[in-house]
Amino acid sequence: MFIGRRKELEQLNQLKTKKMASLVCITGRRRIGKSCLIQEFSKKFKSFIEIQGLSPGETLSSKDQLIHFATKLSLRFNTRQEYFENWTMAFNQLAKLTQKGEHLIFLDEISWMAQKDPTFSSCLKEAWDTQIKKNPKVILVLCGSVSAWIEENILKNSSFEGRISLQMNLQEFSLNEINEFFNTNKTRLSSREKILILSATGGVAKYLEEVLAGTDPLKDLLFLCFNPNGFLFNEFEKIFTEVFERKSKTLEKVIRQLVEKNLSPSELAHTLKIDPNSDFSNYLHILTMAGLLSRDYYYHADGTQSKLSRLRLRDNYLRFYIKYIEPLRDKVINKAQTVKSVEDLKNISGLMGLQFENIILANRDLVHEHLKIDSASINSSSPHLQKKNSKNKHGCQVDLLIHTNMDVFYLCEMKCKKVITAEVIKEVEQKIVALSLPKRSVARPVLIYAGELSENHQEQLVEYFYKMISFEDLLE
Repeated sequence: MFIGRRKELEQLNQLKTKKMASLVCITGRRRIGKSCLIQEFSKKFKSFIEIQGLSPGETLSSKDQLIHFATKLSLRFNTRQEYFENWTMAFNQLAKLTQKGEHLIFLDEISWMAQKDPTFSSCLKEAWDTQIKKNPKVILVLCGSVSAWIEENILKNSSFEGRISLQMNLQEFSLNEINEFFNTNKTRLSSREKILILSATGGVAKYLEEVLAGTDPLKDLLFLCFNPNGFLFNEFEKIFTEVFERKSKTLEKVIRQLVEKNLSPSELAHTLKIDPNSDFSNYLHILTMAGLLSRDYYYHADGTQSKLSRLRLRDNYLRFYIKYIEPLRDKVINKAQTVKSVEDLKNISGLMGLQFENIILANRDLVHEHLKIDSASINSSSPHLQKKNSKNKHGCQVDLLIHTNMDVFYLCEMKCKKVITAEVIKEVEQKIVALSLPKRSVARPVLIYAGELSENHQEQLVEYFYKMISFEDLLE
């Protein structure tokens, strides 16, 4: 059953009403659901041509990719297999086979398809301009997990300027869409169980699909993570080797340094003992484009963006793998240890707190809705760090600070605990006192939480906080 992606499908469906051919580029993290989205869209077409590049390997050549392309075309159209010496010949044949009628052409993992052939994008552009787009009923979709390659070779390539009808960067599922996944599984899950699942999967479509396919999600999660044949047990290495190839080792080092805490770019470069040069900036850009890393900029009180920023590991699966799966990997393979219960994982509550923040920050638009803040009135909405200096006597860190043009600052504190007590009020009050805000402004404390409110402190919490938003509120 296809879940979510209503806005994306609506955008794609609008292209079908046009009286001219369309070129579409879709990027996004591995397993995020790019192929599933296009396959769902294809149900509206009489003809669907799907060709995926071969997974990269040391011995794989451009000729292998061309042979594969020719094979897929001959099978799809039931024609004699051609021999293509280059991509010009390959795309010419594709254009010839789709010159009449309605066709959705899906070239998936095009960075793999193009590997070791620098002429790929120019051949594609020439074929599009001179042949493919002559059929007004053709939609050509270019897709891949190596978002940086598509950006460099297609999106920012001057040759393709003005030719792309729709550019889409597919993100993790929103909490509303995630809730659809939970509802497809008839097992009733508590908020804590849901957050535990999201702590390992995030909003990645394929991971959620695997976890919620059976009748016991928590049991299935443990199998996927702590069994040699488990899907998530073997996923980490594939992300780096198949998506990043030669740069995999360097990019993996960057990710590992951000597992325990967020760092500024200069702090990260210093920790890695590398120069913060253009290559380093490119590494950060690649990881950000891939949906694994987030760069959170801080904002001044007037709403202008500061030069200060923090790098955050936004991908929950990567952190979960490094902290829990990897340390037990050899023991699991050698059958020296089994994980039978979530309680076997040390300090899992601490990890859930970090992952909960990631989930909320990825869905801050839902927070805005619950606070009834019009998006047009928002000056900034991001984590905030105030360091001690000559102007600020006190430092403080705010999980999410929302500033509106009415000079209202919503200080959002995130808590993921079994029981939440009035202690959180002291923490927030200290931050409000320390926070350097304009005199004309007002700070409104907001609690975003997962867990039970202490019966003894519930009245006090309700009285203090401007708004309290539960995880279940955001899901629904």
